[in-house]
Amino acid sequence: MIRPLLCAAMICAAPAALAQAPAREGPLDISARNSEMLDPQGRLVYWGDVNLIRGDERLRADRVEAQFDRRPGGGMGALLRVTATGDVYYVRPGEVARGDSGVYDLEAGTITLVGSVVLTQGCNVSTGDRLEADLEGGVARLSSGEGGRVRSIFFTGPEAEQGSDCPLPAVPGDGPRPFPDGR
Repeated sequence: MIRPLLCAAMICAAPAALAQAPAREGPLDISARNSEMLDPQGRLVYWGDVNLIRGDERLRADRVEAQFDRRPGGGMGALLRVTATGDVYYVRPGEVARGDSGVYDLEAGTITLVGSVVLTQGCNVSTGDRLEADLEGGVARLSSGEGGRVRSIFFTGPEAEQGSDCPLPAVPGDGPRPFPDGR
């Protein structure tokens, strides 16, 4: 089965892969080596091996700015958007998307990665310059800049079904805890 995030240079509407609605239940676990709270602006800034985990999703980057909704009377409400820079990885079980920077809009349910984008799912790999994925609507678009090209390699034999011979790329950083499947 071709996954939507790996459908290069086209819009794909099948609800699968990273374009599936991720589990948004439970707490958001954010860890980093450093953080700074900018409460009047509704922002938290994290840097140094930053990891955000919720359910089976993980976003890893060198630096993250988290924008929160401001509550009437002060304090932070819901997390609205995460802007990540420096070796950005968005990881779900069986899938890894990598870019130089990215924006994860929790309100809209979208993620955008730009700069040297590499998408890996099992043995399948796609590359481009920009990824826009609607995580709830099941639509993903991978594009390349002026003069560039999007490239995909899809495996269709038995190895694609099992995927056991195709390890996912390593995600750098220590990470606060492993995924349930041991990654």
